[in-house]
Amino acid sequence: MNKVKTAVRVTELDALSDVLVRLHKDAASAEGGAAAKDANLSLIMAEVESLSARITAAIKSDRVSFSLDEADGARDEVIRNLADALNGYAALPIAAKKAAAGRLLAVFNKYGKQIAYKSFAEESSLIESLIEDFSAEGCAADIAGLEGIGELVSALRAAQDRFNKAGDDCTSAAVSRGESATSVKKSLVSVLNDRLVPYLSAVAALDGYRDFAARCEAEIAKANAAVSARAQKRKGAEG
Repeated sequence: MNKVKTAVRVTELDALSDVLVRLHKDAASAEGGAAAKDANLSLIMAEVESLSARITAAIKSDRVSFSLDEADGARDEVIRNLADALNGYAALPIAAKKAAAGRLLAVFNKYGKQIAYKSFAEESSLIESLIEDFSAEGCAADIAGLEGIGELVSALRAAQDRFNKAGDDCTSAAVSRGESATSVKKSLVSVLNDRLVPYLSAVAALDGYRDFAARCEAEIAKANAAVSARAQKRKGAEG
């Protein structure tokens, strides 16, 4: 039986371990079969199940961090769009719109596009200040006179709110997080390759183990095939 390729992705390993645990539980619930009664195999699978749960939790935590980056990117894009729109209006040969855009740009330029490159906390503070400045009576009238600007200010408010929510989620995840998905992956691959695969290879030909071992082998082969396919695709792209 082939071992799990170490280049397997954490999500693929998570899915593989879930299936292996399920296969063992199915074998344990079936009548007869040595695999269902094997205490040593049960100990190995208990460790696989524990690590599978841990890698699932770690992946979820990693995704929360990724969501925070995505939320930051979304608000950065709105800031750039707002700057471009105001500068576009300021270049129009229409006196009323040009004047309104100029007044709004004077407010916006106190912050500028560069706020998108500040730290998360500093950018949040500056965005809140910018939105508050734009809510002033004079700015509100100018915003109303420029089509699309009000929508962009509303989009910035919504993007900042989403970032705040993502930040709260990230903080909660950080409090409960004890390890990364990558670190759990190493432990899980080790248990599969150093304990489960050698054990199943030794007993696969015995009565009561054949079906379970064959199913496990098929699932590992499927995960390894995905790794090989990526490697071939990458090799083809480089060539």
